Amino acid sequence: MGLLDKAGAASGGEKKEVKKAVAKAVPKAVAKAVPKAVAKEAPKSVAAKPKKAKSPKAAKARPISLADDYELASTMNRRISWLVNFIVNFGVLFAAIFIAASDTGIITTILFATSGAVIIVNIIFIPMKFSRNIGQFVSRTKFVRGDGTNPFFLHGILVNSIGLASLIGIIFIATQFQKLTDENNTNAIILFSLGTIAVIIWFIDRFLRNGSEMGQGLFDLMFKAYLVKYVPSEDEKATGIWARLENMGNFGDQLVKRTEDRQAKKVAQKVSKDSEDSSKSDKE
Repeated sequence: MGLLDKAGAASGGEKKEVKKAVAKAVPKAVAKAVPKAVAKEAPKSVAAKPKKAKSPKAAKARPISLADDYELASTMNRRISWLVNFIVNFGVLFAAIFIAASDTGIITTILFATSGAVIIVNIIFIPMKFSRNIGQFVSRTKFVRGDGTNPFFLHGILVNSIGLASLIGIIFIATQFQKLTDENNTNAIILFSLGTIAVIIWFIDRFLRNGSEMGQGLFDLMFKAYLVKYVPSEDEKATGIWARLENMGNFGDQLVKRTEDRQAKKVAQKVSKDSEDSSKSDKE
């Protein structure tokens, strides 16, 4: 019995030591692990700050395409406008150049000054006031934005001056090309570069205009402008010299009508000729 009592006492002692070790280890581990886990899992209650209500901004009108009230200018309208502007802008200038070849007196100086004044008036002042030039008055056309408003005045100046700028650019290229090899050629390089840029811009504008369904060139696309057929309403009727410009549109209308009648006549003759040839071939 003594051996059994000793063995029981030894096993009882080991159990007590194990219980003490577990009792010591578990509370510490639980005490350390549980608060951290609870602290991580517990959501932090943060007071949400009220957001400031933003006032809605008014959307700007951005026209996508041309309004239904307007009709795009035809090819004939564009040709008439170009022809009239060419005669107005360069008619006096060519006369001054022709006279300057034989006479360099006061008459030539007056003609050059008059030519410059006419070009400035037709390219800058008339478009700034009426959004149209003399050629557009005659052809009854006008540049408008998609919603019917007038484009920014700079558009008319750029569109009307692109041809003149390209002509000046060609003169710069022709006169300064041989001077590029000189030693002090800074001015020649500047003028040659400006002339080249002006000519390139003209080619880009022409390329875009020919490839556009709406007939828009470079500056038309930049300012979202369209050349349309335009007849002023009763409220827009002009007086004085501007009324005479409006009346010049009658000449343009007659010219367009004659051209269209001539084309229709040619088409009718071609159709009749084709029908006669087909009837002859059937008889044979």
